[in-house]
Amino acid sequence: MEKLGRFEKEFDYELLTDKEKLEKYARDETPGDYYFLPDAAFLPTETDSISRLLEIDNDAKIPIIPRGGGTSRTAGPLAVNGGIVLSTEKMNEIIDFDEKNCILEVGPGVITEEINKFLEKYGFFFPPDPSSVDSCFIGGNVATNAGGARCLLYGLTRDYVRGIEVILPDGSKEFLGGRLKKDATGYSLLNLLIGSEGTLGIITRILLEVVNLPPYSATLVAPFKKLEDAALSSFNILSSGITPSAFEIIDEDAVKVAITNLDKKIPMAEEGTLLIAELLEDSKGELEKKFEIIGNKFLESNASDVFVAEENHQQEKIWDFRRNITEALDLFGTIIPEDVSIPRANIPEFIPEIKKLEKEFNTRVFTFGHIGDGNLHVNILKNEEWKDNGDKIINELFKKLNTFGGKISGEHGIGFTKKKYLKYSRTEKEIKLMKNIKSEFDPLNILNPGKIFDIEEKNA
Repeated sequence: MEKLGRFEKEFDYELLTDKEKLEKYARDETPGDYYFLPDAAFLPTETDSISRLLEIDNDAKIPIIPRGGGTSRTAGPLAVNGGIVLSTEKMNEIIDFDEKNCILEVGPGVITEEINKFLEKYGFFFPPDPSSVDSCFIGGNVATNAGGARCLLYGLTRDYVRGIEVILPDGSKEFLGGRLKKDATGYSLLNLLIGSEGTLGIITRILLEVVNLPPYSATLVAPFKKLEDAALSSFNILSSGITPSAFEIIDEDAVKVAITNLDKKIPMAEEGTLLIAELLEDSKGELEKKFEIIGNKFLESNASDVFVAEENHQQEKIWDFRRNITEALDLFGTIIPEDVSIPRANIPEFIPEIKKLEKEFNTRVFTFGHIGDGNLHVNILKNEEWKDNGDKIINELFKKLNTFGGKISGEHGIGFTKKKYLKYSRTEKEIKLMKNIKSEFDPLNILNPGKIFDIEEKNA
């Protein structure tokens, strides 16, 4: 690309243009044929070079695509319109831990799992834990407002971000937020950037609030012969006033695929749909009291048995099984990954509607995820006979979702693959307002264009 010449002269070793090296940035973890080779990859180590890149690009007008760990399931960090992928992989420093304010300062390229490894010796932890925690970057988590199993009790990534340094599309640097808990000084630009999927700015430094790690924990596993019984059991437990730190469901079909494709087993995994509940408590007595109540409620709702893991190695084995469900399904066939979010009281009625899609479209549908907060991963096995690439079944799923008051994404974001379905969760007025915000931040449409929605090119 002729326009790359100025970038190559300016950045030298930070810019990759060799096709073989660019292969790494042509895909993410979105299942299917999503391959977009970028024209270049930019690997900065500090913020000033990012500012300079964008200053030059205001003349060149080449798409700049921010990328974290590449764990997106919606093709979010792919160069669908060509351009330069900006990877934060070298900005991976844990900068400072302010123990008095419980604030951890990190670069965007820090692997999320490394944060808790660092904090463990201080008795703190960062609660959000996406399934890709061992490979995703915290910058990507912030850019997508990532979730995870512990969102039920502890909240989303957004709830722990106190400040970010961001490079705006014109190359200017801003710091939003700070080392403070409350801030009522006008519009929250900080929260606007969180979850904006790299379309409004490039996050280069993050202040995270961290919390004390409870010393006692237990994980319960209960199998159910009927998926509906499992869903109802979870609702009954949450309605009773007990809130586990994590509450997960894996339907029987997904469990079987995991057992077949992965060398991982947990107690009672072959006995039906599984509910998994985690408790984190400050006292041993409170822990035992709560897991007895939950165990009894499982049995009252027709669970065939209950296993309680209190040893760390037992618990980690269970959560390792849960985290690898996605990998197991990807090995099974080409999956269309959806992550719907609905009011949790509607889950017992919604899940049977999901299963009806199997017969209607002659395929397999696997349901698992965060049943406690209403965020379910609906993974549809692609039928190669479909001529519409799965569009009909997805539209039908989202129509059903609408009747239950749901949204089309709870944590994956919209990215490239979901943008045509945004209408199911946002009104025309809302989409227009979002496009106006994008145009105000990025009038040249150079940051991650073609993601979330399409906007008219003003400077083509």
